[in-house]
Amino acid sequence: MAKQISPVNVWVNGESKSAEYFKVTCINDNYESSATNYWQLFTKVVDAEGVESMGEQVAQGNLTIDGADYIAWGDQPAMAINAWIYNWSAEKLNLEIL
Repeated sequence: MAKQISPVNVWVNGESKSAEYFKVTCINDNYESSATNYWQLFTKVVDAEGVESMGEQVAQGNLTIDGADYIAWGDQPAMAINAWIYNWSAEKLNLEIL
């Protein structure tokens, strides 16, 4: 599930676009010392009824978590682990989750 973020401008093919959604997906975890998370930034679209949703992907990349951060992530209660990795990833990318 994507999180709304404070808008950030992203340069895409010669055009500035505003990213307002942030999504993180774990793509590899060795269950011992590190994990790789794939992140994406998306624009926001508003339909005719005013419903907001994710639009175009405007940025992407990978973040590897290891060391003390990996241990801290693993120490989270089951229901808090996703929020923790979103906050960690947002901090690494200098994003503000709303």
